[in-house]
Parts: sequence; structure tokens; C-alpha cells
Amino acid sequence: MSDELLTRDYAGAFEVRSEPERIIDVRLLRWGETAQTPQGPERFARGAFRGVDPETVTLEAIGAHGAEPGVRLAGRGVALEDREDGPYASFRVSRTAAGDELLELVRDRVYRRVSVVFEPAPGGTRIGRDGAVERTRAVLARVGIVERGAYASAQVLAVRSATVAIEPIPDPVPDPVPDPTPDPVPPGTRVSRVTDPDVLGRMDDLRAEMVGRMVALEGRGASSGAHPLARFDSFVQFVDAAYADPNMGALLGRALVDQITTDNPGVIPPSWVQKISGIVERPRPAIQATGGPASLGAEGMELDWPYLDPALDLDTVVAKQLAEKTEIASVKVRILKGANAIETYAGGSDVSYQLIRRSRPAYREAYIRILLMAYGRATEAAFETALAAAAGTPLVLAADANADAVRAFLFAASSAVDDATGSPATVDLVSPAEFARLGGLPGLVPSAYGTSNVAGTAQASTLAINVSGLPIVRAPFLTGSTHIVTNGEAARWHEDGPFPVSAEDVAKLGQNVAVWGMGTDAIYAPAGIVISTLVAGRSASSSSK
Repeated sequence: MSDELLTRDYAGAFEVRSEPERIIDVRLLRWGETAQTPQGPERFARGAFRGVDPETVTLEAIGAHGAEPGVRLAGRGVALEDREDGPYASFRVSRTAAGDELLELVRDRVYRRVSVVFEPAPGGTRIGRDGAVERTRAVLARVGIVERGAYASAQVLAVRSATVAIEPIPDPVPDPVPDPTPDPVPPGTRVSRVTDPDVLGRMDDLRAEMVGRMVALEGRGASSGAHPLARFDSFVQFVDAAYADPNMGALLGRALVDQITTDNPGVIPPSWVQKISGIVERPRPAIQATGGPASLGAEGMELDWPYLDPALDLDTVVAKQLAEKTEIASVKVRILKGANAIETYAGGSDVSYQLIRRSRPAYREAYIRILLMAYGRATEAAFETALAAAAGTPLVLAADANADAVRAFLFAASSAVDDATGSPATVDLVSPAEFARLGGLPGLVPSAYGTSNVAGTAQASTLAINVSGLPIVRAPFLTGSTHIVTNGEAARWHEDGPFPVSAEDVAKLGQNVAVWGMGTDAIYAPAGIVISTLVAGRSASSSSK
């Protein structure tokens, strides 16, 4: 990994919610936005900071001490997550002079921009076609709140209450002191490494008792002339023989008593895995494949858009003049209006202070992630349903079509999309069942094994299917064997949000937490949405060949 640390400053806005708040929420930047930096134009790809532990990222107050420039530590990260538009982070502001000063400056809108210090990861940098540096992987080191920055999209989203459970940072554990190198011992000699004082004391008592037994044995054997201990060359040999003597077992058993975990439940806490299973990233495939969410505009609860009358025969609008001074072609051309109501999507609940403060992993953080995941699925389902209902061009495809038949269907569908929108198709959305069937077709091979003379590729390690150059995307809410071939010129999802929101419920000692947003589909050109019409046998495009 490179030792180079790079600093980027980003602009933004903020929101103050209540006086005792000590959590600062920020958006670090927008994915794909290009900004001018001292090293030249630069942008970040989605997931560039994935895998960074937020607790290793420090929060800094840059130039926050009066008018004197400088950097002062003010806190550390408690959350870092990727969203549709960019990376978001939350920081706990420490109760120090620098932290208190930083909160006041943020609340007073003096500081509302973000400075990011990161280390480029090996292989995580590439050059785009426009010459800009594209960061695909980087290690986030520090984040500072500053006065001005380079990226206009960065935002200090909010200053809120400290609802993320934070454990005090333990004192650093000193490096272990290596044991001194022991003096060499003769081969076969037993060396004791017992260090517990209680055990050593009991061993000394045992040694004294055994020496007394040796003296007694010596006294009894003097008259016979054969010393009972003469067969032992050392005290260690005598101890080894005593271990093997069943008559000595009870005596030696008193030296080391078994101590096991089941006898000491008071000092054996459970070991909790800190990652909550089941909370996974669920992208919105149909929304993303058609260009991602577009703006809803600044006002109103209805989205309107103009479009050319599809009944117009464009070939009749302009024609050759028959002769001089004769009538030229004249056809009525109508620009119509499309409209759709803006819907609201939301979910939330009242979370008790006890659950917020005493949970680890932090419940509030996990709950917001769950709400965002559910919001994504709800809006994705609405868009997929709208696409299927508005599709204006049906094409026949057999339910058991092979790879060549699918390729022919997609070529014809992309041509229809191009006729309706002026651009070829960019995606083929298919149901989960059809996606699984296509992945197993004999004519689609993994790209890792070569793609010469094949209809397309299908690879299980990436779940990527591509036929005739068109990506096949699994749409989770389509059913049957449906294919929907389209592009972003035919339909888009418009959205404002999602927004996390919270409010204190003092009467119930809780906090109302919710996620909400507004959105609607816009079907610009129904003829540019091609849907498969299934038949029992081979597809028409295949049989006509």
C-alpha cells in the first residue's frame, strides 16, 4: 500500500436539531462527480471506501482554534456506509475544547464543508477517458470539518444526539516482554514452567512432605543395608516415580486442582459477533440499469414531462415539393404532456433510550440500515411493476428458447428500442426464474474460459450474464419468464430521498426514527419498452431463420 496521503475538501450544508447533540452526519462526496484537485481532475467510484473500519477514522477540527490555522483532534467515526449517491459517515464529537468549539462553529454555519484524507490503495486508481483520475479503492484515514472545499456535493447532513453505542477506548496493551533465554539443561531433565504463586506454594508443601517420606524410608531401610531410595539418581526421578505410584495419586492430586469454565460462569461472558446477519446490500437493479434515480424537481406533488405524439408519422412531416409555387408538406405536430402522481414511501418506529444506549451492535444504526434496505426494495418493486404495465412493444420468445434464440430476440428488441428512443437498449431485465435458466444454457460460457464464437457469457462467480453485448439483469419482482428490454430514454425513476429523520419522544424516553422519501415512475416512450410474449415452442425469431 502506498505511503502517500491525499487530502480532499468538499462543500456542503448542515442541519441543527437540538442543543445537547454530539453526533455529526456527513456525506463525504458524490460517486462519479469530478472535482479539480492539486493533482488534477479526480472522482471516486462507488465502493471506493468499502471495507474501511469507521472507528479507525478520526474527526478533525481544521483551523478551529480562533484565527490560528492548525488541526486538532475532535472525535472518531462510528458509522460508514455506501449509499446510492455517495459515502455517508457519522462521527462522535469528543467532550474536549476542540470538540465543543467544532460543534459551535458547525451549528453557527461557520464550518459546513468536509476535508477527506485518504491513502490510495494499490490497483485502486485508473485514468478515465476525460483524463480524470478515478479512485476505485482508497483507505480513509481522517475527516475534517472545514470552511470551504472542492466538491460541491459534500454535505454536513446533521448534528444529532449520540445514539450510537460507544464503548470507552481501553488503555493500550503493552507489548509482551519476552522471556529470558533459559540456561541449557541436560537432555531428559524435566523443567517446570509453573508461575502461579498459589500453585508454587502448594508445590513447596508437597516437596516438604515428600522429603519427610524420604527420611522415613531411609530410617526403615538402614538396618537392611539396602537404601530404599538408592535406585533414584535425583529428586526429579523420585517425583516421576511418585506420579506413577497409585498410593501417591491422592497426595499429588491435591497439588493441582482442575479449574474449568463451567465452574466459573461469572467470569465467562458470551462472545457476540458484531456483524448482524441478514442485513445485506440490496441494490435496485431496474432503477440503476435505466440511469439511476432522477430529480423530482423543487415543488409540486405531480411529475409532468412533454413528449411527441406517438401517432405522428414522422415520414410525412417533410416531403419533396412537387413543383415551384405548389403546396409544401404540412402536418400537425402535437407535443403532449405526460403526468404521474408523486408517491411517498416511509417507515419508522419509536426506539427506547434504553435500547439505544445499551445495545451492541448498536440497534439504532442497524435499524436505519434495515429501513434503507426496505425503502430500496419498495421503490424497486414500484418501478418494475410500472415498466411491465407500460411496455408498448411485445415480441415473441419461447419459454425454452436456447442461447441463439435469446440472442435473436434481444437484437430485435434493441432495434425496436432504438426506433422508439433513438438509442439502442442498455439492459434486459428478467425474472429470477428466467435468470437462473439463462445462466445454465449450454451456449453461454464463463468469460474466464474464453468467449470465441459464443452467443454470450454467464459466470456464477459474478452472477453476470451477457448475451449479444447486452447485460442480463435479474429483476427480483418480475415473475414467470419475463424479459423487459429498454433504456433510460424510455423510462426513468424520479426520486427525492431517502431521508433519515429522528425526533425525541421525551414523554416515553425514546426517539422516533424513520426513513422517508418521495418518488414516481416516468414512462417517456412506451414503445421503447419491449416485453417478451411467451409461446410454448420455439420463438418466432428463431423459427423464421
